[in-house]
Amino acid sequence: MSALQLATLAGMLVAGGAVLAVRALRPSPPALSAALEQLAVRPGTRVHAVGEARSRSGMLPGRWVREVEQRLGVTDADLAILGSSRTELAARKLSLALLGLLAPTALGVLVAVLGGPAGAVIPVAVGLGLAAVGWFLPTAETRERAQLARAEFRTNLECYLTLVAGERRARGSVEQALEEAARVSGSEPFRRIHQAVRRAALAGRKPWTDLRALGDELDVEELRSLADIAAVASDGASVYNTLLATARTLRHAELADARTQANEISERMARPLALLVTGLTLFVLVPFLIRMFTTAT
Repeated sequence: MSALQLATLAGMLVAGGAVLAVRALRPSPPALSAALEQLAVRPGTRVHAVGEARSRSGMLPGRWVREVEQRLGVTDADLAILGSSRTELAARKLSLALLGLLAPTALGVLVAVLGGPAGAVIPVAVGLGLAAVGWFLPTAETRERAQLARAEFRTNLECYLTLVAGERRARGSVEQALEEAARVSGSEPFRRIHQAVRRAALAGRKPWTDLRALGDELDVEELRSLADIAAVASDGASVYNTLLATARTLRHAELADARTQANEISERMARPLALLVTGLTLFVLVPFLIRMFTTAT
């Protein structure tokens, strides 16, 4: 391939990148489907995530995004607890995979234009590797973030149970206790619980119905247990001690998880330390043994 052909190919790549950049920065016309989706979004879901996902997926073929949405590798509960959507994750996976696939090739062409070695096999292999990383990384990151979000939710739920027990003893009404306790903090778990309780009050439903639905949506078993306790309390049963016992159980489970993580970290730190001690021992003993056997012979 001559230098003129390489320069032409590089110019086409630069022009294509400029066109895509202009298209990304240019304000897109309002879409009726996106507006209707924002109006119909469930309470507790981040509304701006819908518009962000639409704007990101607008630069990708819609058929590709729909196909990827069926193969995300994460559950709807993981996305719900993060306030994300399937379209947003699918667009991110496609964007990173395409970026990883094309970036090494463009870099190889640029190096060839500047007079370097034009190796075509290595950029293709590197591009496939980066594309695989860009495809699987968002899924793994989403699972990890969802696990951390559930741990945070359980920590906040422990405090919420204690507050509900105090409000229950002070006010007597289960509905008032659930709502007043949810107003104490502005954290994301408290905000979602408060939205569920208020939504039930406005719809004329019992709050534990929406709390159980929220627990199913986020896959938080402790929230479903709270809904069952509140339902039992509505029949006049005394649940003060039950709420405190449930909070203590969550606290003990959290401490057990913290101990497990600390032990895992200690084990990971012990392995390189053992290798270091072994290396130092060999570094000291090997010359001595070699000298000893050489002198004996």
